[in-house]
Amino acid sequence: MGKVEAAVRPECAGADYAQFAQRNLDKLSFLYPLVNNKLGALLHLQLRHDQLFFMKAGEVVDEIGYGDDGMRFHERDLGKVMRRPEDITAQGYWFVEPRFNAQAACEALGEVEDGAYYSLFSNQCQDWANRVRVKTEQVEKEQDLPPPAGHESYAALYKEVAPTVPAAWYFGMIAVMVGLLGLGAPLITGLHYVKLVALLLFAIGASDLIYAFSSRAWGTFLSTVFFGLLSMAGGVAVWIGDHFLLTNSNGVLAIVLAVFGFARIGVAVRSRPFIAWIGTFLTGILLLITAWIAWMHKDGSAAAWLLGAALSVSFISAGVSTIWLNWRLRRLG
Repeated sequence: MGKVEAAVRPECAGADYAQFAQRNLDKLSFLYPLVNNKLGALLHLQLRHDQLFFMKAGEVVDEIGYGDDGMRFHERDLGKVMRRPEDITAQGYWFVEPRFNAQAACEALGEVEDGAYYSLFSNQCQDWANRVRVKTEQVEKEQDLPPPAGHESYAALYKEVAPTVPAAWYFGMIAVMVGLLGLGAPLITGLHYVKLVALLLFAIGASDLIYAFSSRAWGTFLSTVFFGLLSMAGGVAVWIGDHFLLTNSNGVLAIVLAVFGFARIGVAVRSRPFIAWIGTFLTGILLLITAWIAWMHKDGSAAAWLLGAALSVSFISAGVSTIWLNWRLRRLG
């Protein structure tokens, strides 16, 4: 099961609800445009941390997450004490849907596997959070435990907030310059981003293979190796056909997504018990739906230009935001 250090308080099972919150990782704000997007969310590679909160009567009962030392931890043990919604946003967190039954979440935490060790591409906090979500939904369904609506309504908890510690101002300037240069040649910018996607896919696949053999988690060994090889093959294909992919982006993307979708559905349907693989099955369905949408709107040249332009504007926005946050913090200091 891997190392488990922190445990939630017993009273968490009686909380009104459990819900995940996210925060942007400190000192990396200039890199957010690269992976803090739908692609990063799909690959579980966003520069964000996921933490599970248990709430009762509008206050925090407890919180828990998975750290880069391969163990669970509480933010309160690191000096980030959070009791009220205002404390949560002050520490850079915002809530993400859905809400879960607190008892089901507690049981899921007791059953979910943390993995053999922390791995940036194969087993980090977002992978752990996804396993907890899937297991909690299974417990809710098996025990007929509907997630309650919650006790309070605090709109600010659902708005993304700035990182508590932004990157240095000169990194912000670099991001702005990269964005301005990218606006001068959006197609070239899009091409470099496609190269990055290829490297990410290959790195994820290689990491999956290393994790499968080194962790010796034989229960998921074959599926981990399969998805690792598939990801590496996809990375090589994207790298070799980068120009073709850029000018026919949505059409090729649709094919890649469809292959990944059918592969995940096939693994889920053939695995037993099926309920344990429902998350993989639903992910495959989602990938197929996304592939269909991409195929229906495969205007390649326009999509390629927009990709580069959108990425450039995102870099400019991230750079300005980083500079602004540093200026504000210096004034407060």
